[in-house]
Amino acid sequence: MVKNTMTPIEPREQWGTKFGFMLAAAGSAVGLGNIWRFPFVVGEGGGAAFVLLYLLFVLGIGLPLMIGEISIGRKGRANAMDSYKVISPKSKWYVNGLLGVIINFMILAFYSVIAGWAFYYFLLALTGQIISNDKDYGAAFSQFISHPFLPIITQILLMTIVALIVVGGVRKGIEKWNNILMPTLFILLIILVFRSVTLDGAKEGLHFFLNPDFSAITSTIVLAALGQAFFSLSIATGLYVTYGSYNQSQSSIPKNAAGVVFLDVVVAIMAGLIIFPAVFHYGIDPGRGPDLAFITFPTIFTDMPFGSIFAVFFFFFVFVAALTSAISLLEVPVAFAKEKFRISRKIATPITAMIITVLGIFCSLSFGPLSHIQIFDRTIFGLFDFVAAQVLLPISGLLLSIFLGWIWKPLGVKEEIERENNTFPFFKIWSFLIKYVIPIVIFIIFLEKIGLI
Repeated sequence: MVKNTMTPIEPREQWGTKFGFMLAAAGSAVGLGNIWRFPFVVGEGGGAAFVLLYLLFVLGIGLPLMIGEISIGRKGRANAMDSYKVISPKSKWYVNGLLGVIINFMILAFYSVIAGWAFYYFLLALTGQIISNDKDYGAAFSQFISHPFLPIITQILLMTIVALIVVGGVRKGIEKWNNILMPTLFILLIILVFRSVTLDGAKEGLHFFLNPDFSAITSTIVLAALGQAFFSLSIATGLYVTYGSYNQSQSSIPKNAAGVVFLDVVVAIMAGLIIFPAVFHYGIDPGRGPDLAFITFPTIFTDMPFGSIFAVFFFFFVFVAALTSAISLLEVPVAFAKEKFRISRKIATPITAMIITVLGIFCSLSFGPLSHIQIFDRTIFGLFDFVAAQVLLPISGLLLSIFLGWIWKPLGVKEEIERENNTFPFFKIWSFLIKYVIPIVIFIIFLEKIGLI
C-alpha cells in the first residue's frame, strides 16, 4: 500500500474520545428526516410492520456499509477522496470519494434552507410569537418560505453557526459541540415523549406505531423501508470516511458503528413516540412531511396545556437535529478543501461555507421569487434534492459496496479493523452481505428512486 506522501499544512486531527466520535457520527445521522420523513413512511407502511422492516434493513444494509466506510477512513487517514487513493493508489476508485464530497456539498445547499426554517421557528417559539388561536399556520408557513429575503437571513445565520463550530476543528469544534448538542437532543426527546404519551387518547397512536399490521406490507413498502434505512444513516456520503480518518487506531470500528446505528434508531423510535400519539389525539394525518413540523405541530401546541412551553422544547429539538447534521455535511467538503488545496481550516471553512450558502440562496428562492424557474420539471431546490439524494447517493453506495467487497476485499477490511487486538465479530456474515447482497439491494433502490421500478 502507498501512503499519502503529501505533507498537510496542519497536523492530522483525531477525536478526543471514542464516545465523542460516536456522538459526532450519530449527530450526522440524526437529522430532520428522523422527525418528518420517518413518521411519514411509517404511516404509509402499516405502522410497526414498517418499523420492523426498517430495523432489519438498518442492521443488514446500513451497519455493514458504515463499518466499511469507517475502515476506509481510518486506513487512509485522509479526506473522503484521498483515503481511497491510499488503499488503491493505481485505480480510479478515488472518484467515489470525490462523489461523496459533491453529495455533501449539494445536500447542504438545500438542507441548510430547511435548517434555516427550523432556526426561524425556534426563534418564534422562544419569543412567544408562534402560537395564536386565530392564526392560519399553513398560510403563515407559505408566506414565510416564499418571502424574498427572510428565509435567506435565517439560512445565513444557521450556516454561520455551523461554520463557527467546524472552524474550531475536530476536538474543539465538532466533538465539543456534539458532546453538548446530542445529550441536549435526548433530554428534549424524553420531555416531548413524556408529554405526548400522556395525552388523552395517546393509546391509539402508540398501538398504530408499536403493533405491526403485516397485511399492509407490499413491495412498495419494502422498498420504502430499504430507502429509509439507507438514507437515514448518511451512508455513502463520505462522511464516515472523513470521520473515520480522525478515529484512534485502538478504537473498535464495529462497536463504533453499532453505537451510531443504535443512537440513530433510538431517536427515530422516540420521534415516533412523540408524533403518533399527538397526531392521533388531534386527528391529524402523520404523513404530511415538512408540514408536520411547521404547520401541524403549531396547531397542536395551540390546543395543548402549556403549549407555548412545549413549542420551545419541540422547535429547539428540531433546530438541534438540523444543526448536528449540518455540521457533518460541512466537515466533509472542508476536510477535502483543506487537504487538496493545502490551506488551513480557518481558510477552508468560511470559503466552503460561503459557496454552499450562495447555492442555498438559490434553493431558498425557488419557493418564492424563483419558483417559476423549472429545470427538468423541478425547482432549483427539487433538482438539488433529486440529483444528490436520489441519483448520486445510490450510485455512490453501489460503488462503495463494490469497492469493499471486490477491490479492497473483506480480508483487507478485516485486517484494518483488527488492529490493536480488536476483533471483528460476524466477519463471515459481513463479508457475504457486502459482496453479494448489498450491491443488489442498492441497485434496486437506485432503480426505484429514478422511477424504473
